[in-house]
Amino acid sequence: MAVRAHRLQSAKPLTISRWWSSGYYGQPIAFVDQSVLFYAIDDGLRFQDFIDKDYQQCTTLQANGTGVGTIAGNADMHIFAYADYQNPPVIHLREYPTMNEIKQFTNGAEFEYSALEFSATDELLSLSTAPDYLLTIWNWRTGMKLAQCQTTKKELVEISFNPNSWYDIGILYRDQINFYTCERRNDKYTLFERQLPLELFNQTTAHNQPTHQRSQVSYPKKIADVIRQYSGRFSYTLVDSTIGIDQGVSVKLVAFDTENEEAFHTYVDAHVELVATSFCWGDKGYVFIGTADDSLVQVILQFDRERQPFRTTRFAGDEVSKPSASLGMFKRIRLHQQGLFCAGTDDIVRLITFENQDGPLREANNVNDIMELSSKLKFLTFNQTYDTLFVCSTQGIDFIDLLTQEQRPLPLIPIALGKIVDVAILNPESELAITVRDTGALEAWSMADGSRKYITRIENQTISHIVSNPVVPLIVVTTTTGIFYFFQVNTHGFRLLHRVRVHSNDVRCIKFNSHGRILISAGIDNSLFIMEIRTEEVSAEDMFHIIYRTDLEGEPFALDLEDFDNHKNANSDPNEQQIEHDVEQNENSKDKLNETRIIIALTTKTEKHGRFLILDFDWQQYRDVRNSSLTDTIINDSNTKIITKTIFAIHETIEDFLITAKNQLITIGGKVLRMCRIPDEVGKIGKLISVEAQDSLAGLPSSGGHLYKNRAVPSWILGISRDGILSIIRASNMAVESSVPAHSSLSGGCHKSAWSVDSKYVVSIGENSSIVVFQTKYAGRLTSRTGHSSEEYNRSMRNLSNLPTFNNIPSAFYDNLHERFTNYQTKFQNANMIPPSAPKEEASWVQLKEYEATLEHLDTHLASKIEIRTELEHIRKDIRDLMAVNNKREEKAQLDQREFDLDAEEQERQRKERDAMIDKIRDETITENLTRLMKREVIKQQCWDAMAVKGRCIEGIVNPNRKQLAPIVVENYPLIPRSLEELETVRQVIERRRIEIAEKKLRRQIFTDNPTTNETGAEHAEALAQENEEEHNKQTTQSTALIGSVCNEFQVDSSVLYNQFELYTQEQKWTQIALLNDLIYKIKEAFNKEFENVHQRKLQELAKIRERNMRIKQINSDLDDPSPVWEPDLTEKEKPQLLFEVKDSEIKSERYYTPEQLRQLEEQRLNEERRRELERLDNWRERGLNDMMNGVLQVRREDELKKEIPKPAFALEKAEEDWTDLEKQAYQQYLQKVKEQQEEREKLRKVLTAESIKINEQIQENCQAFEQVLSQLHRRRITAQTAVLQEELKISRITFSLVKDRLIIQLENTYKNRSKSLENKVQELELSKRALEDALVKSDAEKRRLKAEDTFDKQFPREFADVPSALQDSLKRLLVKRSKIKQTRPPDELNPYSARQIRLIELELDRIQVEADALTNAPTNIIRTVWERFVEFRKRRTELERQLRQQEQEEIMIKSLRNFRDGELNRKNSELDQLQNLLIRTKDDQIDDIIDLYVQIVLKQGQVEIDSKPADLPPNEYRNTDAELIHRREVEDLNKSIIESANFKIRQMNKSKGVINDITSMSWEKEKLIYEIADLKQRAQDITFLKVTRNVQEYLSCSDDAAYEVQKQRELQMLEATIEKMKERFGEQQILKENDVQKLQHDNLSIANITLAVDEALQNANVNLYERKNIIDQRIVEQSKTDQQERMHQVVRRRRLVDLAKAQAQEVAYLRAEVERLRMKTFPALVQIEH
Repeated sequence: MAVRAHRLQSAKPLTISRWWSSGYYGQPIAFVDQSVLFYAIDDGLRFQDFIDKDYQQCTTLQANGTGVGTIAGNADMHIFAYADYQNPPVIHLREYPTMNEIKQFTNGAEFEYSALEFSATDELLSLSTAPDYLLTIWNWRTGMKLAQCQTTKKELVEISFNPNSWYDIGILYRDQINFYTCERRNDKYTLFERQLPLELFNQTTAHNQPTHQRSQVSYPKKIADVIRQYSGRFSYTLVDSTIGIDQGVSVKLVAFDTENEEAFHTYVDAHVELVATSFCWGDKGYVFIGTADDSLVQVILQFDRERQPFRTTRFAGDEVSKPSASLGMFKRIRLHQQGLFCAGTDDIVRLITFENQDGPLREANNVNDIMELSSKLKFLTFNQTYDTLFVCSTQGIDFIDLLTQEQRPLPLIPIALGKIVDVAILNPESELAITVRDTGALEAWSMADGSRKYITRIENQTISHIVSNPVVPLIVVTTTTGIFYFFQVNTHGFRLLHRVRVHSNDVRCIKFNSHGRILISAGIDNSLFIMEIRTEEVSAEDMFHIIYRTDLEGEPFALDLEDFDNHKNANSDPNEQQIEHDVEQNENSKDKLNETRIIIALTTKTEKHGRFLILDFDWQQYRDVRNSSLTDTIINDSNTKIITKTIFAIHETIEDFLITAKNQLITIGGKVLRMCRIPDEVGKIGKLISVEAQDSLAGLPSSGGHLYKNRAVPSWILGISRDGILSIIRASNMAVESSVPAHSSLSGGCHKSAWSVDSKYVVSIGENSSIVVFQTKYAGRLTSRTGHSSEEYNRSMRNLSNLPTFNNIPSAFYDNLHERFTNYQTKFQNANMIPPSAPKEEASWVQLKEYEATLEHLDTHLASKIEIRTELEHIRKDIRDLMAVNNKREEKAQLDQREFDLDAEEQERQRKERDAMIDKIRDETITENLTRLMKREVIKQQCWDAMAVKGRCIEGIVNPNRKQLAPIVVENYPLIPRSLEELETVRQVIERRRIEIAEKKLRRQIFTDNPTTNETGAEHAEALAQENEEEHNKQTTQSTALIGSVCNEFQVDSSVLYNQFELYTQEQKWTQIALLNDLIYKIKEAFNKEFENVHQRKLQELAKIRERNMRIKQINSDLDDPSPVWEPDLTEKEKPQLLFEVKDSEIKSERYYTPEQLRQLEEQRLNEERRRELERLDNWRERGLNDMMNGVLQVRREDELKKEIPKPAFALEKAEEDWTDLEKQAYQQYLQKVKEQQEEREKLRKVLTAESIKINEQIQENCQAFEQVLSQLHRRRITAQTAVLQEELKISRITFSLVKDRLIIQLENTYKNRSKSLENKVQELELSKRALEDALVKSDAEKRRLKAEDTFDKQFPREFADVPSALQDSLKRLLVKRSKIKQTRPPDELNPYSARQIRLIELELDRIQVEADALTNAPTNIIRTVWERFVEFRKRRTELERQLRQQEQEEIMIKSLRNFRDGELNRKNSELDQLQNLLIRTKDDQIDDIIDLYVQIVLKQGQVEIDSKPADLPPNEYRNTDAELIHRREVEDLNKSIIESANFKIRQMNKSKGVINDITSMSWEKEKLIYEIADLKQRAQDITFLKVTRNVQEYLSCSDDAAYEVQKQRELQMLEATIEKMKERFGEQQILKENDVQKLQHDNLSIANITLAVDEALQNANVNLYERKNIIDQRIVEQSKTDQQERMHQVVRRRRLVDLAKAQAQEVAYLRAEVERLRMKTFPALVQIEH
């Protein structure tokens, strides 16, 4: 049993402190100095120097552990502020670079701050989040809260001070922008809010409407009329929109390429919602707002006006009409002197420049792409001097020098893309932390300051883990595909040594042992690998060698290993054992390392508990086996005891564990630490014993996480939870000594951590890829970190350095397998066999080993396979021959093809696959059918079963064989049964209405009764009854025009309806709606009754037609007429039940029967045949009918006539010549009977035909009669539909009236609430105005007081009376002198805000004043105390002047605010008056709406509806010019005269038709002759202009062709004679010219000889010339050196004389000053002596 180490309880303490933090992913930055920026990182602040490119100083400030929220910086005052996440949160104000806290600001938020910002002066702004949304302004110098108010409860987009005035604040939301003005009332400040919805500026998104449609609307102002094509990455389009004070319009101008600038279209804007993305302040009282649809809005802030002038400019690509074509240009915008810098969602930074113009609204004229990023852009800002643009993205901070327009080649804070998934620390000599990202980026970070030293990338891989060797600078990186990358880290960066794929899937756990000899990895593929690191080898494959692999019985989730010495007692103190073991390892580590214990924690799916797999690696046996083997050793479990396996159960939930002793573990699960003992049972795999906990501690600050140990500090363990709490745990009793927050909740907790080998550093990685480094300090003695000697370590480093860099070449193992595969491929091809597949280069180690085993198997059985293959080929040949013979047999004698298939197992497998596929398809089909049946049932239940009256129609009975119009179709009204609640509601409404009618009658009776009449009571009752009856009849038979519908046509009760002239109240209208709905239902029911009667009528008609068709069919049968008989029937529309019946004829596919169904069908068929056979054998009725009555009960004439008269027998047996007289007489009788039978048949045919025609006519008459009935029903259907639509129109009008009443009430309430708010606003403005007037009075009094105190000119002589007059004059001049700024250009000339420049000038003046107060600038011979008094006196005067200037500025500001308040108060009063008028008008409209009713009137045929008389026009002055009332007879007479005129015109046209035809034919003949004349003239003209040459003229002049040929021959002879003479002359001239050429060549030779002689003489002369020149140049150089030395002596002598003169002059001046001083000192005595 393991004994706990008691000595560890008094172990030296281990302290831990945060060293630095890093991890930038696009956070906002701020400036704390002209050269220092900072940003929030997890629970701290990171300060970065960006001026020095070679050495950038980095500093980290640790916060209070709760995380850092928003930040703000003031580079002028060197201060910064940040908000934490306490409850409630606190704003911390600190000074840079001392990091001292100046103040804390509280009570500004309940949970969290969303924004912080410094003003240009002494103010700090803060904005909180939900639920309070408080805007607070602080004075950071005094810590006083100046003002606070609650803002709009929406998601914040951006907030900012006005750079020119801290009194103005802008807060941007997605749909509006709020402006706050801070006003001072006495000693208090108040924030005034003004909200501007973005809908006011919504004028930009265009659609395809051409320009000519603009004529429909009159636009008073001209907008942008210039279209430009912008240079840059995209083709931008400017859409300009300018709004004036009252109204405006926007026009979209679409620009095309520069080569076709004139081709453009103009579109009118459509209304689309604007979504704000960013904003910034301008310098002249305006703001820029960027929207998501690439619109830039410029708004001039003139709150004293009704509307704010603005201009909206749209920037878009070619297809701007599509909303999806927006570029997202304005994700962030910042104003600069050069223009507006925009950062877009497409990660491009652009610059928009504006035209120089005097107006406040600036017009854009160009867009340029400045920078394009490869990562997501987050933030955009400038430094304090506006000469550098900083662009923050997920890949770091890039900045551009705006003076030189140069971009830094590398980001300021270079960050690789991706999430950090693991971290490792190199050996102590390197002082580097290595992080790896999932995208394949490896980064090396300096442990000293957190700067990134090296980076490399693994392309096209997803990284999962990294582990470092504890001895040498070697790291191993694993991917999700199981590939291991081995890198050496040296002074030049990362160097890839080797790559091998070990696992087939991702790696779950990977670790080195403490000596760096073996690497253990467990993967998701449930496999464990042990790789030996042989640093003494010289090749990468030999250095990184796999020695063991085993399969795991579950999925691994944790792994740990430790080296032990078996010679020590296991029960001794594990710490002492470990220390002594390390000392021995320093002597000879290779011989002393005996055992390594590896423990893997597994999870199994079949068991509730987990498992511990323990592997004991015996190094001694492994060394013996390795030394005895000549090849690479791979450990096999079956034949060696090098590795011993043991499995134990885990009954507790754990997340990680550590090995503290050989048989002792510490596990963590939740918030509980457990110390467990491993039983002393090794090698018993079959026996599953659980690991029990000896002790437990449930005191962890947070749950879960990982445990880390260090051999240098064995007494302590570090635990880092998932939420980022780092705990220091004592290893002896698991006591938690201390806990520090490594990561805040903002970072998502801790992802991975690492502890350096020398225990100096702990590196933790957050879920947001932040890096936190802690420095540990141990008070005790550190144990040895390694077991290697210095000589062995140096040899290992040399071997690593000598390894070649991996060049992505296949391994030797793969090359060997591929070579063997090539050999086998040749052998298989020779044997006509299919070779095995080639090995894959990306295959894992196991896959390659399996492939090697496959090749070895081929080595053993290749000959047998070839032999078997040959035999199979013979068998195949025999089977093919047998199949050929089988195919030649008859069909019945042929065998089935399956009989020749010898592979019964393959047949069975295919059958099973076929059955499984059939079952699967059957199940899917059944499921699909069930789904469809369910949908069918739902639809049927809702649309059919639930209907009280099902929808159907009646079609006319039309014979398709007759040509006529389409049949009439009449539909009924489908009705849903009304529920009991609806019926009860209708009943109550009707009862209330009847009670109301009765009460109305009774009230009228009471009012009309006259008690003074002489009528008796009986007479009065009779009169009253008669009056009630008349009124009832009047209500039931009232005019259709007044009812407004034709509902009375259906005999429905409409007496309970309100009169259309009585609907005043809302209750009456709601009651009328309910009654109208009930009336519509009754109308439909009444029509359905009529419909049902007609439907029964059609059924009767169809029955009659069927009866008559039976007779027609019989007649056709008798007449042998095969023509079909028309049999009408109900269609599916008339009988919808047919839709639910599926007939067999409707199914086109063949029906599938299962074997069981086929068996049942066969049984039914056999039973039916058996039954028929029995009936046929024992049917005495049918047998008697056939025997006695020839098979019929009644003899019909038609049947008798169908029988043929039998021919005499002799006519068939004998020839006609052989007949006797009797036979001839008998044959004549036979012919007579046949003739009579034919005549009877003809008579019967005529009778039957006439009967058939009569029946068809009767059917047609019945059909026509039914068509008339159906036409009447169709008219009733139209009337019913008219009534229903009229009643629904009434309901719509009443509903509209109710909605209108509701809107009027809401509008009235809105006006009332608005009036109350305006009254409160007016009262507040009056109070503000009075407060401003009081402040103006106080400011004036304060100003007068300060002027009264300005007596420094009078006080100066008294203050410095003890100072000599000369010195007093000097001080007076210094007092009056004003400081001047000595610089060549104004400060911040790139800053667009003038207030910033004024602030810098003030700071510069303060700096100059401080320099002027220095003693070095004091007059000579002044005493220090006098100078200090003078400096203090000058400071008081300067302070008084500054206060006077401040009072003057404050007085100007108060006056402007007072004037602004006056204008705003007047505007609010006028708005209040307008609201009161609107409220009165709304009430009037409500009364008018109650009185003026909508009345629906049904117009008669011939009536038309015209416009009514205007309400404000008297009846006597009204005249409708659109209609005229005339008598009907006049119209009829006019129509008659029109008809007579038309007939007369037709007769005249017929008469003139013949004349017109003659004229037309004559005109055609005339045109034909004209065309012929034109053709002849054209031909004559062509002959006139025919071209006749001289040759043609000569040919024509000759008498015949022979004379012409003779003349041509004569001319040809003369031409040949001339040519011969010219040839002779040319030969003579050629001879003369050749002689001249020979003479010239001779002269040239003589001249060349002379030239050669002259050249030789010239060369000799040049040699003499250069010799003389060199001699003269040497003399000149020597002479010039002598002259230079003489001039230098003269210059030195003159300089010495000048210095001597200056020294003497200074001495004379000093002596004069001394004389003057002595004279002044002795002056009183001299005066006294003289007197």
